[in-house]
Amino acid sequence: MSDSDVDVDCRKAHTCVVTRTHQGYGFNIRGQVAAGGVLRPINGELYMPMQYVSALVDDGPGVVAGLSLGDRVLEVNGQPVEGLSHGDVVDLIRNSGETLNLSVISVTDDEAKHLEMDCRTPAPQAPDVFERSSIPVTIPSFSEETSPTGEPYVHYAIFLNGKHMSHKRYSEFDALSKMLRKKYSEINFPKLPPKWPFKLNPQKLEQRRRLLEEW
Repeated sequence: MSDSDVDVDCRKAHTCVVTRTHQGYGFNIRGQVAAGGVLRPINGELYMPMQYVSALVDDGPGVVAGLSLGDRVLEVNGQPVEGLSHGDVVDLIRNSGETLNLSVISVTDDEAKHLEMDCRTPAPQAPDVFERSSIPVTIPSFSEETSPTGEPYVHYAIFLNGKHMSHKRYSEFDALSKMLRKKYSEINFPKLPPKWPFKLNPQKLEQRRRLLEEW
């Protein structure tokens, strides 16, 4: 946020009380993967590296609680988290229950850039962790279709929280699986059901539907 957008009081440590809803806590955090790091100045004080708010759901719990993009997280439920690893801070947040107390410091856009570039050898950054409650995804049915070129294929119906969202082919699941494994190589994703080199009968298609839903 710009200098004019950062309230003087927000530049000091202040507490935001986030209440979990169907959107979870409604924010992402990002920061260095490993623990430790070099002391850096923020608003005239020295701090160890901190995780920061990298995204907020519009009008979500984080916004309602007063969080802003770039806020540096000092404490989670009263526990200091300066210099902790990304995973440790994420675990503290996830285990907070219905109410999460975050002590944060707001910074300007220029300060945020400075904090990320301050070290000659910056620590690797962990991917965003989006705190959301789980939403049921189901694949209750499939249908056998024919493309305009006469190619037969199978569509699997995707339902999100009981509402039909789209149809996807197996090749699209396969592409998604490969993209996730490439982008988030540090995460151990479950294996996608294997592709069979022959035409599937209805029993095999139903088996694949169940396996895709579990995946």
